[in-house]
Amino acid sequence: MLSKAWDCIKLNNMIEKGDRIVVGVSGGADSVCLLYVLEAFCRGCGAHLTTVHINHGIRGEEAEQDEQFVKELCRGLKIDFCSFYYPVKEIAKELGLSEEEAGRKIRYETFLEICKSRKCNKIAVAHNRNDNAETVLFNLFRGTGIKGLSGIESKRSILTEVGEIILIRPLLYIERKEIEDYLQQRNITWQTDSTNLHEDYSRNKIRNKILAYAVKEINSGATCNITETASQLREAGDFIEAEVCKAYLSLVDESEGCLRIPINEFLTKHLVIQKGIIMKMLEKLSGKRKDIEAKHIQAVLSLFEKQVGRLIHLPYEIIAEKEYEQIKLFCVARDRNNVVRIAPDSIRVGTSGETLIPWKAKICETVLINYKNNITIPKSSCVKWFDYDKIENAVTIRTRREGDFIQINSSGGNKKLKDYFIDQKIPQRLRDRILLVADGSHIMWIVGEWDRMSERYKVDETTQRVLIMKMFDLEESVDDR
Repeated sequence: MLSKAWDCIKLNNMIEKGDRIVVGVSGGADSVCLLYVLEAFCRGCGAHLTTVHINHGIRGEEAEQDEQFVKELCRGLKIDFCSFYYPVKEIAKELGLSEEEAGRKIRYETFLEICKSRKCNKIAVAHNRNDNAETVLFNLFRGTGIKGLSGIESKRSILTEVGEIILIRPLLYIERKEIEDYLQQRNITWQTDSTNLHEDYSRNKIRNKILAYAVKEINSGATCNITETASQLREAGDFIEAEVCKAYLSLVDESEGCLRIPINEFLTKHLVIQKGIIMKMLEKLSGKRKDIEAKHIQAVLSLFEKQVGRLIHLPYEIIAEKEYEQIKLFCVARDRNNVVRIAPDSIRVGTSGETLIPWKAKICETVLINYKNNITIPKSSCVKWFDYDKIENAVTIRTRREGDFIQINSSGGNKKLKDYFIDQKIPQRLRDRILLVADGSHIMWIVGEWDRMSERYKVDETTQRVLIMKMFDLEESVDDR
């Protein structure tokens, strides 16, 4: 086992003299084995190790025992040790992620922070061959392309504000049983995470039921065969990616905050290349591949056969639009996850007709009427009646700006929009996305989930004319309503 791990390190040039490596150690068999492997290897090549242990705040006393175990292990091996505690359940709920996703996000963010503070240039984690096979199956069941079926990379680069950090996985070609046998033969103990036995997590179901059944009942070499196939797919994927990159550079115009692709030239490419170009465009705008699925790529492809003006609303608030000779993609939001924002201009709203709001995939319908006191005003979150003669400027639809305010009572009391959002406990990451109807800096209507109309523009006994505004979603195009 040790020689296989060292061969992996050497073959992939994972560790060099002078490297400073952050090692993620949970206390389980895999990470304990990794620590022993790296300690022996680095002792001979002059690299330095720092162990990072993270308590996810899920397993109580058991997790505290894990932390103490890793601390003592590092003391015995004379390796630097750092530990951190995070309430993963609460963080997952706040971010709208599963506990698995939140835990992974926290771990890697912590590893990168330690790299920054301790001037480390590499991160080592303990993924093994079984983890790789489980990942391939997980991606397959969830729906994926060649990249997802290629499994886990043994080595990859992470670009950060302090430079390039290399992530390495020295145990990736070693099966879990080999790791446990290695530790048992040397009387090395490890901790067992009880949550690995639970069926609450998708990966546990794949590990304990599906893959275990395949190895026992179908082919004892199933784990190895899955990862070997993944390796072949990675090679094919690398070739396709190179061809996609060449086609992307020759076809896609990146200007004015949009990505545009000429229809005629695009359609001469093979379907595989077409799909790759669209995926790259979506990834360019969103900054990630997560949640971008085959159905989204197919939806963009369908635009090529539709009439000019058709729109499609995609993940991360990306809009795809059919123009006369090209397809245009643009994104309109940016959050703390660094999604690209193309700041929309204000859209001026007339007194009659429909106004398209492309970055929200909505339409605003307006009509100006003479008001009579006996007219019933409907109560609706998507329809508002404004006293037209109280409006001082051209009505615009936009997102928030510095100096915005809203009148919150009939006596004329105003509140800064920023303070109003705080009072309403609107998450900061969402505030730049909220649609506003504005009269200069005076917000007439906060549209959507936090629906609120300014008191200033409400209809009263003096009202003579009413501007009626209705907001409704744009499903696919204005023709489909």
